[in-house]
Amino acid sequence: MTNALLGAAIGDSLGVFAESKLHNYQPLLDWDGKTYLGSEHHDLKPGEYSDDTQLSRALAESLISCNGFNPDDVSKKYVELFTSNTIRGYGKSTLFAINNLIAGKHWSESGCVGSVGNGTAMRVSPLSIWYRDDLPSLIKAVKIDSAITHVSEEAEAGALAIALSAYYAVNNDTQDLLNKIVPNLPESKVKSSLYSLGALIEAENISPQSALSILGTKCDVRQTVPAVLYCFHKFDNYQNGCETIIRAGGDTDSNASILGALYGAKYGQIHFSEYHIKNVEDSSKLITLDSQLYNRSGTSFFS
Repeated sequence: MTNALLGAAIGDSLGVFAESKLHNYQPLLDWDGKTYLGSEHHDLKPGEYSDDTQLSRALAESLISCNGFNPDDVSKKYVELFTSNTIRGYGKSTLFAINNLIAGKHWSESGCVGSVGNGTAMRVSPLSIWYRDDLPSLIKAVKIDSAITHVSEEAEAGALAIALSAYYAVNNDTQDLLNKIVPNLPESKVKSSLYSLGALIEAENISPQSALSILGTKCDVRQTVPAVLYCFHKFDNYQNGCETIIRAGGDTDSNASILGALYGAKYGQIHFSEYHIKNVEDSSKLITLDSQLYNRSGTSFFS
């Protein structure tokens, strides 16, 4: 059974303490690589997650309650996170879109045009689980969900790249993964970067730290997606993968959350340590949602 939401929350909660910091941030240098530390910036205790998991969870709950993807309901749930004052951080593009929705704009017109933020890629994994037997519906849903907040080829390409990676992960079909996902992406810098990513992964003379420095790890989908997929290919376990991408600095919680979701999609709950499962916020609820996504998934669309 897959556990993408649980994996997303674990990665998110591990990385949140160093969000937006450089790789030489002293608490990051002192970190043991596995302990939850919390975040002063978001006022989070160790093991609590940020908006990355909140938005992924909102999407998952909408899929379950509507028995499929319904952008009206998804948009409503995104708005509720903001209007209830429970959101734990947000990107500028997402806030712009939410304000448009609150002002009465339809979800087809709410997104921030030209945005290259990574908010679309960070929340998309529940769609991959729900539509794991229906690739055309997955691609259609990802494009719509992405455009609710971010209207650009880059944001769409990033969301599709992660969604397709999770799709192939849950279907245990990750061999030659990059060649499976790249043809489905719109022309973009994300697509161009993924074309050449294989050579970087195979380069024995380039360390992971150097590779991530080349790719970048900031809150930019053109950096986030190649960096995450580099680590997903380079490391066969979440502990090494998430620690490595967090230690690179930048958008540490989003990067690790996306990566954690991919490991969760591929390996399931058994892949994560007892400490990380037991001490992450809402672990039982997230495991239940993962189970519901997997067991109730189907092809319903715009239900």
